[in-house]
Amino acid sequence: MPEAYDWAVKRALMLVLATLAAGVLAGPVAAAPALKKLTVVLMAQDHHPLVGKKWHYQVTVTGASGKRVACRIHLQFLFSGAPVGQVGSYAVKSGFFQQTLGTPGNQAFPAAAVGQALVLEAIVTAPGYTAATAKWPLVVK
Repeated sequence: MPEAYDWAVKRALMLVLATLAAGVLAGPVAAAPALKKLTVVLMAQDHHPLVGKKWHYQVTVTGASGKRVACRIHLQFLFSGAPVGQVGSYAVKSGFFQQTLGTPGNQAFPAAAVGQALVLEAIVTAPGYTAATAKWPLVVK
């Protein structure tokens, strides 16, 4: 019986030593590269769009160097911090996106939005970068 016990202990010890040796020989585990930072600037023609009228906004996305970055921009309207309207999600090669609401294919603000404090939010993602957001508060008149 002691021989079986001794063999089990020796085997376990050999496995532990082999595991440790493999870790030492493999070297340190490389850390994942740090993600770069995006800068997102969301601007619109004003903070008081009018019901049924055109309203223009634009999003510019740059990296630390100041150069524009290809990305995906998700735009939505928030009410009290909760999403209430999806504008869309757009793949942008140039780092610049603009749109005018109230034109064909882009609905203008409805009468039900009058007096509501809304926020247009742009959520931006790009490979190799941390996600970033920008917000534009507005009240429809």
